[in-house]
Amino acid sequence: MTDMSVEKKRRHELDTVSLMIHIYCRGNHRTKEGLCPSCQELADYVKQRTKHCPHMAEKTFCSACKTHCYSPKRRRQIQTVMRYSGPRMLFYAPRLALYHVYIQLKSKLLSS
Repeated sequence: MTDMSVEKKRRHELDTVSLMIHIYCRGNHRTKEGLCPSCQELADYVKQRTKHCPHMAEKTFCSACKTHCYSPKRRRQIQTVMRYSGPRMLFYAPRLALYHVYIQLKSKLLSS
């Protein structure tokens, strides 16, 4: 895999998770623009983890990674965000949501 494709995966992962955090923050913290301080802190944390992930070339998404480099507290926070935002992604970014499902299913089929 080339450096460019790994960088593209990083960007896609970051864009997906950032959108999910925005959906979560808007729905749970009633923000109109931007993020509340706690969601901004989580977004910054995710950005740093994604930027330095050593497994980006071989994994599909962080949720499918076996290493779990997030701290337990942050992992619980991001799981909460994903549970809330996942179904809502169909309304905010249908192409992105369907692509994410496609990649997950493809990954599971290839691993079995």
